[in-house]
Amino acid sequence: MKERIKCIIVEDEPLAQRVLEKYITSLTSIELVKKCNNALEAAVFLHRNKVDLIFLDIKMPELTGMDFLKTLSDPPAVIITTAYAEYALEGYEYSVIDYLLKPVSFERFLKAVNKVIKMLNTGTKNAAAGEEAGADFIFLKSDKINHKIHFAQIDYIEGCGNYIKVFFDDRMIIVSKRMSAVEKSLPPHRFVRTHKSYIAAVNKIEQVGGSHVRIKGKNIPVGSVYKMGLNEILEKYKLNKA
Repeated sequence: MKERIKCIIVEDEPLAQRVLEKYITSLTSIELVKKCNNALEAAVFLHRNKVDLIFLDIKMPELTGMDFLKTLSDPPAVIITTAYAEYALEGYEYSVIDYLLKPVSFERFLKAVNKVIKMLNTGTKNAAAGEEAGADFIFLKSDKINHKIHFAQIDYIEGCGNYIKVFFDDRMIIVSKRMSAVEKSLPPHRFVRTHKSYIAAVNKIEQVGGSHVRIKGKNIPVGSVYKMGLNEILEKYKLNKA
């Protein structure tokens, strides 16, 4: 069992800093060890100190939160704090645990912290996805070749009976695997089943219609059975429902 979680706040807004500090100090399971006004200050601190969790703002001067996250070779757990819901999907590409939309309520803050506690106690890298540490890819065999495909590369998957078509990086491969089997290998916060024959990458969805979602100019059908699950994902990111 992890003792007190050591965390830092990386936030350039004084009010947002104070709110997070108040929430953190109200819990005995988490300890605030540093408040950083920008990402560069955080980078210097992390070079000399080890922490378990970063509360990371997105829009900051000089270096954005996302760009800062890209510089970390072995980042601790990350909870994004942002006033912009559209950045949440991008954040999940970097295996963040959760995101908090400003203004942050204590209830929502506590839910995110509990995810981190669960992650640290179970030893998984991403509690939201249930992924093993570092497992941000899948191997799929096509034409006797095993292709290593990162989850962030995948646009959508189309099922064709005992085969699937995987569309990624403007390419397509055919894999001898059923949809149900490949779906179990995908992190559920990154992918959503929209139809019996389609799985869509959440962060690649460009438009949402009543009976389809659009990815790179392709209309992906939304079946009535799967609409509820899709709408739960859309609601999470404050997007209009299908």
